[in-house]
Formats: sequence, structure tokens, C-alpha cells
Amino acid sequence: MNPRIVVLGSTGFVGSMLLERLRNYEGLQWSGFSSSELNLASPCASDQLTKQIDSDTVLISCVRSRPQYDSLDTFSEENLININLAKSLSKQRIRKCIYFSTLSVYGDSETDLCISENTMPRQTSLYGISKFSGEYLLQEASQKAGTPLIILRPCKIYGPGDKSNAYGPAKFIKSIIRDNQVSLFGPGKELRDHLFINDLIDIVLRLALGKQTGIYNVASGSSQSFLEMIAILKEIASSSFGVCHVERDNPPIDQRIDISKLLDSLPGVTFTELKSGLYQTYQYILKQPC
Repeated sequence: MNPRIVVLGSTGFVGSMLLERLRNYEGLQWSGFSSSELNLASPCASDQLTKQIDSDTVLISCVRSRPQYDSLDTFSEENLININLAKSLSKQRIRKCIYFSTLSVYGDSETDLCISENTMPRQTSLYGISKFSGEYLLQEASQKAGTPLIILRPCKIYGPGDKSNAYGPAKFIKSIIRDNQVSLFGPGKELRDHLFINDLIDIVLRLALGKQTGIYNVASGSSQSFLEMIAILKEIASSSFGVCHVERDNPPIDQRIDISKLLDSLPGVTFTELKSGLYQTYQYILKQPC
């Protein structure tokens, strides 16, 4: 029997793209819940979620707390979400759970050019701490219920549909279109991995419908500098734009992700080249209302 896929965080960047792809799957049942439909930070959330899942459910949680003025409030809400997810999983055995954690569990304050699943976690942010705690809670709950669990630690995801204003592709492109200028921290030579949204969705659905379990770093395996990204955008943009280098508050950190485990588990997986991904993202944002 085909599983029924339930997506939590269905109106977010990743969740909405997951649902869009699921609409093309024939014979596969699916549903999605936004925070307005199922608020995982509410006191009754675990009971509400338990009513939506059963032994044939593949639960994909890409929900996260809403950014708030006080970072401690954001941290508290993230922990409530994780606790309610764990409570629900401990009550009901399901076919599989996929939990979106973050690459930030490895820390963001030191250069590391070989981050693998064996790298010792060393969280340096409240977000990283909350997600690592969520990993532990779900591991304990899923083990208790006998539910297979996949924990994903993705790098920065970008592509059409990204409405965030985080430092990276979407913010750069919006600034180029709106202000004919982009700002870089320092020289912009620090290395980062960026994964195109379509590639992420392919990976998630293969893992959801497969037999894999465990922890996976999710990235392209190719790190490039923000300065290189700007050079590509100069080729893509219809007009020239200025680049403003602003002073950094923190030292530059380089990161490169080892995705050997992912490649071994998903033979034939392919990745969109950065230039193609940036072009598609640029064209999407260009067509959006100002």
C-alpha cells in the first residue's frame, strides 16, 4: 500500500514546493498543514497531530518557529514544536518520519572543509541548539514507537519561491532588481554550499518513499564564494549593478559539506549547477510584483 504523506509547514518555502511536486504523483495520498491549521506550538498540538497520522503515514516536518523580536521567544517556540512532535510520535507508530534539522548543528564559528555526519556537533546559535535538541527528542520518541526516522541537515536552500531575506541568492537578486546594487560582507570570499530547491525536493521524496533511515547532510557537495555568486549574477542580470563591500562583524568562515552518505544512499542523484539555479531564481523574482 502506498504511504500517505503529511507535510508540516506546508506554506513555507520547502513545504509549499513539496506539495506542488506531490500534486504530480498519481495514486499517492498527501496532505499539508500550515501553522494556522495546526499550530505545533499550542498546548493541544500533539493530540491534534496524532489524529492526522496513522501506520501508513510518512510525516515530513519542515516547520520552524516564526522569527520574533526576542530571540529567546523564537527559541522557546522552536522547542515547543519539537516537544509536541515528539509527543505525537511516541503515541502513534507511523511508516516514517523525516525531520528537517539544520547544518548549524555543526556550528557556524569555525572553518571546516569536510563536514560529514561524523563531525562532532558544536552548536553556536540558539537555532542550532533547538534543532539539535529536536533531533534528540525525535530519535527517542521514534525509537520508543518503532518508527523509522530520517534527520536532514540541509545547507542554505535557494530557488524560485524563496521569499526570505536571508543573506544569499534571493536577497542578492532582490537588491539587484530593486536597487541596482548588492552588498557583500567583507571581500565575500568565504565558501558556502547552496542547494537548489528542486534538487532538495527530489532528495526528500526519494527518501520518503525509500527504505533509508538515519542522519543525512543535504547539500550539493560544491562550495563557492559569495563573490563567485555575484560574478554569475552579473552575467545573468540584464544591466550592470554595483557591489558594496560592508564591514564584517564576525570573521569569515569557510564550509564544505561531505555528501558521500547521501550519494551512496541515492544512486544517480544529480544537482543543478549554480549558474542554472541562479538564473531560474532571478527570472522568478523578476516576474514578482514589486
